[in-house]
Amino acid sequence: MSAPKYNYGHKQAKRRPRKALVVLFSSLTLIGLIGGIMYFDLRKNVGSGVEGESRVVSQVLSDNAGQITIDEPNYSLELPSDWKETGRNTNNLYTSITWQATTKGKDNRWLTLYMDRIPLDTPVNRIVTLTVQDNTLKFNDVSDNCASFTVGGTFNTGQASTLKPALTKVNKVDFICNLPRVNDNEVGTGTEGSVNSVTVTGPSKGTHKYFFLYTDRNFQPDYGLFYDVLRSFKAK
Repeated sequence: MSAPKYNYGHKQAKRRPRKALVVLFSSLTLIGLIGGIMYFDLRKNVGSGVEGESRVVSQVLSDNAGQITIDEPNYSLELPSDWKETGRNTNNLYTSITWQATTKGKDNRWLTLYMDRIPLDTPVNRIVTLTVQDNTLKFNDVSDNCASFTVGGTFNTGQASTLKPALTKVNKVDFICNLPRVNDNEVGTGTEGSVNSVTVTGPSKGTHKYFFLYTDRNFQPDYGLFYDVLRSFKAK
């Protein structure tokens, strides 16, 4: 084998193509590996974030979240915790207590409970008919607006304003329909054989008459709230 030739005064050129390719290949492989690790790590983190957000549950409290007990000498009942007493009347005509919601946007709801001295001529727009079981109350669903089933009733406010309240009936229970104020939403209670009253006997305080008047002028009336009140009522 002949020795490599070279010219005097010039260095021999070094040829290391294989070593250069190996270094280049190794570098690219390392860069690719690091890039892959970073990519999958980022994918993992992004995936966890999306999953976490999808599992966020917004807690919506109902109108009836939290109750307070109204403890009167002859009865007890429960109201939502934001309700406050706004009036108490005792005179020759009637005895009553009124409570009102105080939560902003829902403070156009009232409950008045009459006992013994009850205004028998109070007209309402709807009624919940009651039956008595021991010292508690059982109830049916609130009726439709009585203008829809009372003779002479109309939903034309101009025509309705010229009418007078009229005696009507639902589920064999008599009550007075507020025909002239057809757009109001006052809900009364009654039972068969009487108007605007139900008689309940408690174990220690004897027999008394009651009339519940629930007024809900909210855009979305909450009759469930009224049902909860009736369900909680107990005569003492």
